[in-house]
Amino acid sequence: MRKSIIYILFISFLYQACTDDLEEIPFADTAVVVGYLYAGEPVKDIKVSSLIPFNSDSTDEYHINDAEIDIINNGKSYRLTLSEGDSGYYHYPGEDLQIIAGENYEFRMNYNGKEITAQTMVPQVPEGLSISADEMFIQPIYEFFDMRNRYIEDVDITWKNDNGDYYYLLIDNVEDNPSPIDVNGILEGFRGGKNFSFISKPTQLDIYKIRGRTLEQYGTHRVKLYKVSKEYADLYESSGQDSRNLNEPLSNINNGLGIFTSFNSNEIFFEVKMP
Repeated sequence: MRKSIIYILFISFLYQACTDDLEEIPFADTAVVVGYLYAGEPVKDIKVSSLIPFNSDSTDEYHINDAEIDIINNGKSYRLTLSEGDSGYYHYPGEDLQIIAGENYEFRMNYNGKEITAQTMVPQVPEGLSISADEMFIQPIYEFFDMRNRYIEDVDITWKNDNGDYYYLLIDNVEDNPSPIDVNGILEGFRGGKNFSFISKPTQLDIYKIRGRTLEQYGTHRVKLYKVSKEYADLYESSGQDSRNLNEPLSNINNGLGIFTSFNSNEIFFEVKMP
């Protein structure tokens, strides 16, 4: 889920930035890179495609499945492999490429005779992560009447953010077979999949409130706090600008469009229980 949401989030940024410049962009010759590195995790969230005209009626896929892509760290190159599904996603199959806080990583790809490059520095791990309560007690829902006059105390997630950096949170249920709060499926069709999962918008605050009424399942929940790198923060800030003031979409990809960026994370857990 994390992969799909952050890819959609970037594409929405790109659309906002270049809506008024469509005729100036050579779609067929332009590669779009959406690459994410996560400290301490394998490299698997690298997607490349050719730019899709937003006014196109074509249903063809624009994924690039024959690229030669390297991630370079400390002068050593690591060749990526196409992931299953021919979806334009690439990963690194070995274990010797480590994503480490404070280190620089370069993306390099050849496409249509162009060398496409980008760089990112991995941010430090978020500090001071804490939770106001590690247990939440929520009454089950058996019928619509149970949703009235229900008091559910919220939980605050806090962290250190003296410099106003950007962060976002992933909240998910980590049980193998979680029990629903909505026992009889009263709200079926309005809820998510098997396991509850939610990703917040980027924030420069140092607090996030988890609303008890938004939770769907009992059991252990993980809160994963991600610190955002500078290029991702710049992209997010630019998405709120008036596109008429931009000459081209914000991108840190040389000879292409898109973003190659990195994150670092810390996590904490809480339990949702029946009273």
